[in-house]
Parts: sequence; structure tokens; C-alpha cells
Amino acid sequence: MATTVKRFANTIEHHESTALAAADDTFEVSCHSDNYTFFLKSTGAAEFVVALEMSAAGAASDYFAIDTNKTISAAGNYDFSYTGIPAGRVRCRIVSVTSGTPDLEPQIVVRYP
Repeated sequence: MATTVKRFANTIEHHESTALAAADDTFEVSCHSDNYTFFLKSTGAAEFVVALEMSAAGAASDYFAIDTNKTISAAGNYDFSYTGIPAGRVRCRIVSVTSGTPDLEPQIVVRYP
């Protein structure tokens, strides 16, 4: 994994340049906020399902769905923003692969007041 972290006045950007490429590949970051965005860049022609999940502080191994799973079936940029859902950690995870080999480059931006 090749994660870079950029810190700004009210945000922290976490970027993973090593693509997620198989079921159960994950990218998770410390959050401690209720305001975050997942940016997912898919460059392949695969069809796969991604889960966007969170854990509460003190329960880092117990993850819960933030939203319904997302099916990605074409190359492109996808973004999903959430507010009002406090999380200690957030992650994106490839749940399953229907066809092809995923090439998913995730970025998670956490905002603070």
C-alpha cells in the first residue's frame, strides 16, 4: 500500500495509489468525524461491488454499512459524501467481483469543523 496524507486547515485527505483489485481488499483510515467523502477512481472495465463502512471509536474491528453497497460497472470517478454519521474509522472495501479485475484507486477526505 502506498498511502499519502495531506493536511489542510479543516480537512485531511487520505489517498491510496495502490489499486484495490480483489474481493476483500480494503482502504481504511482514522476519522473521528461525522463528515467525510469517499472518492473512488475506477480505471478498468470490471464490474464489482464496493461497501462504504464505518466503525465507532473503541470498536475498530466492528464495521457497519454507512450506505447501501455500490455497484461499479464502468471506468470513471465516483464520489459519495456523508454528514451526521460519527465514525472512529471509515473504509471502502471490495465486497465481490462479478466480472473482470477491479482497478480501484480510493481517496477519503475527512472534514472537521
